[in-house]
Amino acid sequence: EFPTQFHRMAEEDYSWNKQRVHDSVMEILMAEFKKDDKDIPYDENKVPTWTNSILEKTMKKLDKFGEEKALKFAATCTIMQRTGDGIHSATSCFWDKANDEVVVVKYPKTSKFTKMVAIVTIFAASMYVEQPDD
Repeated sequence: EFPTQFHRMAEEDYSWNKQRVHDSVMEILMAEFKKDDKDIPYDENKVPTWTNSILEKTMKKLDKFGEEKALKFAATCTIMQRTGDGIHSATSCFWDKANDEVVVVKYPKTSKFTKMVAIVTIFAASMYVEQPDD
């Protein structure tokens, strides 16, 4: 039976480290798109495989954070060939600003010489319900 309420743990248990998550996902992207320290070429036929691989590896990493911090996650991955066109992305959520988070990881961070752009967005939602004071 799934509990309907979660008791709030100590405040430090909910201090989610966004930088740690960002760095973990960036490592996954670098491993996927760099071979022998060179960017791999864009291949439209490989995009579904890349997105699935990136999201699987990301969710495995996040699962550990979720166990530690009582969080559940949703993630998206967008891969686009760099042709000089821009990409615009927006997200919107209605949630608890004190306990829920979003992290956006863009690959590459700055280089204009890569052949593709990847954006991973991670939503982390706390799994507790505030207990009303009696």
